[in-house]
Amino acid sequence: MDRFPPRPMTPLDELVTPPSLYTLKLLLPYMPSSAQRTLAVFIKFFEFRRTLEIFYGFGNDGKPVSSGRILNDLKPYMNPQEQEMMEQAESMMNMMEMMKQMQTDTGSSSDGSEPSPFDLMKGMLDPEQKHMFDMYNDIFNNAVNSAEPGTQKGDDNDE
Repeated sequence: MDRFPPRPMTPLDELVTPPSLYTLKLLLPYMPSSAQRTLAVFIKFFEFRRTLEIFYGFGNDGKPVSSGRILNDLKPYMNPQEQEMMEQAESMMNMMEMMKQMQTDTGSSSDGSEPSPFDLMKGMLDPEQKHMFDMYNDIFNNAVNSAEPGTQKGDDNDE
């Protein structure tokens, strides 16, 4: 039977389990069976008492926690298949967030039609890149619009 590496302690366990108690937990299987039950109850009681001491009177600090942080904090406690599924879910969430951001940045046209590809692309750029894109787009449009009508590419007379 393959043995998985031990899982790390959860942040709560690290908070409520002092090193001496952790050592007792490690020694528990080697104690006489008559003492194991009593020692296990003592360990759990001590952890419970510590938990109450630490969290009594403390509520949620009101800070929102991102789903990405939650997923990253959970990964070390999952087996490889669960980690892979979590990473796929995280990728999908990132993709959906990017699409939502692009829709927010570009919106739709006043006539209700879909945004142009240029608008979608601009939604992925930072402000400096957007400014540069607009500047080059204006230069290109001015060059095309200022060309003389008789010399435009595709005119039968010039080919």
